Amino acid sequence: MSKNQQSSLGYLFFLAGKNKFLLLISAIFSILSSLCSFIPFLMVYNVLDLVFTDTVKTQLVIKHGKIAALAVIGKFLFLIISGIFSHIGAFNTLYNIRSALSQQIGKINLGFFTNNTLGEIKKVIIEDVERIEKFLAHQIPDLVAAVFSPIIVFGYLLMLNITMSLVILIPIILGFIIQGIAMKISGSQMPTYHKLLEKLNSTIIQFINGMPVMKAYNMTAESYKSYSDVVTEYNTFWKDCTKKQGYTYGIFITLMESGILFVLPIGGYLLFENKLNGQTYLFFIIMSVVFLTSLLNLINFGYSFLQIISGVDYIKTIMTLKEESKGTIEIEKNKIESIRFNNVTFAYEERNILKNINLVLPNGTFTAFVGVSGAGKTTAAQLIPKFWEVSEGSMEINGYNINELKSANLMDLISFVFQETFILNDTIYENIAIANKLATSSLVESAAKAAQIHDFVLSLSEGYDTLLGENGIKLSGGEQQRICIARAILKDSPIIIFDEATSYTDMENEYKIQLALTNLLKGKTTIMIAHRLHTIINANKICVFHKGEIVEMGTHSELLSKRGLYQHMWETYTHYNEEVM
Repeated sequence: MSKNQQSSLGYLFFLAGKNKFLLLISAIFSILSSLCSFIPFLMVYNVLDLVFTDTVKTQLVIKHGKIAALAVIGKFLFLIISGIFSHIGAFNTLYNIRSALSQQIGKINLGFFTNNTLGEIKKVIIEDVERIEKFLAHQIPDLVAAVFSPIIVFGYLLMLNITMSLVILIPIILGFIIQGIAMKISGSQMPTYHKLLEKLNSTIIQFINGMPVMKAYNMTAESYKSYSDVVTEYNTFWKDCTKKQGYTYGIFITLMESGILFVLPIGGYLLFENKLNGQTYLFFIIMSVVFLTSLLNLINFGYSFLQIISGVDYIKTIMTLKEESKGTIEIEKNKIESIRFNNVTFAYEERNILKNINLVLPNGTFTAFVGVSGAGKTTAAQLIPKFWEVSEGSMEINGYNINELKSANLMDLISFVFQETFILNDTIYENIAIANKLATSSLVESAAKAAQIHDFVLSLSEGYDTLLGENGIKLSGGEQQRICIARAILKDSPIIIFDEATSYTDMENEYKIQLALTNLLKGKTTIMIAHRLHTIINANKICVFHKGEIVEMGTHSELLSKRGLYQHMWETYTHYNEEVM
């Protein structure tokens, strides 16, 4: 059976792997613990039997008392052993799942991170996985004990009196009917719950990241509309859940506590009809109170089970995502000849993003992708490092389909400087050296010099050992960008892709970034996505994207002479800058 065909519960145990054996041992000891809790009541019945038959013997009473005491000790001992095995199995399983998720995320196309927010990914890896621990470590042992122990005890009760045993089942049957109704209601609400939780996580992350802006405008959590709305929506959802599920929960609890209401009158009738003896009647009265107690665990299991299974479905969705294709061919860095878009069409969720793109980028040339937002220029650039796999046509390097290249080799060939910089919570040195772990300190410094960030680093008291991120100093956008460019320089890839590299920098930083780019782009095949059109006037080729197609192509002067879309963009851009200046 494939992963896709497995049920969610089956898939969870598939992820548990060898830890299923530990969970099985835990379940066995949980059953033994639960059975031990019934033994004292059995000893009470034996004593009652002695009383009603006038054969009370002190030694027998003491013996039954000792057995009851040992059963109580055994109950807690077996419970501890069960907990040890269940927690070891649960935490090992959590480790396996998170490791598998991490490995899987490393194998799928990078475009996955473009269309999934941090909140969505965090919810799956942290919260959905964490719920599994409670399920495996606590609920499985409780569930097994709640099911099997009553069955074993019920078998004993049948030997005492079949009619009274069946009477005890009445609340259980009614309770399960109510539980089924409750789970049906809960099941319909689970997709909404998970979507709201993802939305809440994403909004909280956005709110925290935007805290400086919120403070500047004196905005509180309540006044930040996106956050306020999603919290209100989440709160309303749980109120609605409570209203819909509250009555079923109350009825179920009442039924589980109502065994005596059936046992007392029916047993009394049988007693007067001499179809039931006194000690058995008293024993069933006691059992009507305690027998159903363990079944209360089922209601907690029922509600949380749906949350857990829905979470497992999300984990399963990620784990069964198509992995990026793996090739066998390697291209040497110094032997890049060309990049080719060969009649490329790309669709996402049945919506065409790019249509019939044909483009050749010779080695060492500087190509710019321009166009309005949503025109497809960024997606086109992302196809080169295989963030996505094309729907039709092919992406080629040196005539080889990039799907034929080894993933590691393709990554070695390309450096991607993102619009949003990524800085590790580590030293400046490690933030640059991440591009090449074999680089010496002199190479790291040379890359920093070429990126125009070396002098700034030396001005810091700790130099290259200065910590960045949450526990270190804060850098400006331009300084962060230059560290990212230093990484790209150190990586020394023959293909460079820039996504809005100078969009959010001031005049001084932009000048330094341009100097850094001059050092980086020497002899490289460069693709730049830009809105600041003055940064690409020297490009060998400018490709103008519109509605997923390249509608114009040429140099800056050639495109201006065509008086088409690019010329309109240029006039708008220069006019805006003149007004600003």
